[in-house]
Amino acid sequence: MIGRLAGWPVVFAVLTGGCAIMQIDNTVQRIDSSVGLYWAAAASVKLGDSKEHVLTTLAPTQTSLSPKERKQSDTFRQGDSIIEIQYFRSGRQPDGLTTDDEFTPYVFTDGVLTSIGWTSLGGPRSRGQAIQPPPIINQKVIVK
Repeated sequence: MIGRLAGWPVVFAVLTGGCAIMQIDNTVQRIDSSVGLYWAAAASVKLGDSKEHVLTTLAPTQTSLSPKERKQSDTFRQGDSIIEIQYFRSGRQPDGLTTDDEFTPYVFTDGVLTSIGWTSLGGPRSRGQAIQPPPIINQKVIVK
């Protein structure tokens, strides 16, 4: 009986490892799908649009993202104006991190879109680490 059960840890490890790979693939596909939807919809948004129009247009592109795959909005007062910044997922780095450079900020002043992108905000505060594929080493195989 023990001999028959000896292989189960290996089978379990292979099966759960496969689930982890499927989960990663699902996450990548979900993020990439949202990014594609974002780029298709973003062309219909322009400076001067109302916050309502922008959110109605772009928010549906982000619905499949989990909370950790999104970026929290910012709101603050500047003089007599209320500034709101909404971030939309517009990219993905293959490093497993969620960083500013994977989002496009939309800045609203009193409910009107006044800026798109990082330029008006001084650039992203965090950047992904692009992962380089390992080098391919040419190895000679000698058969005797």
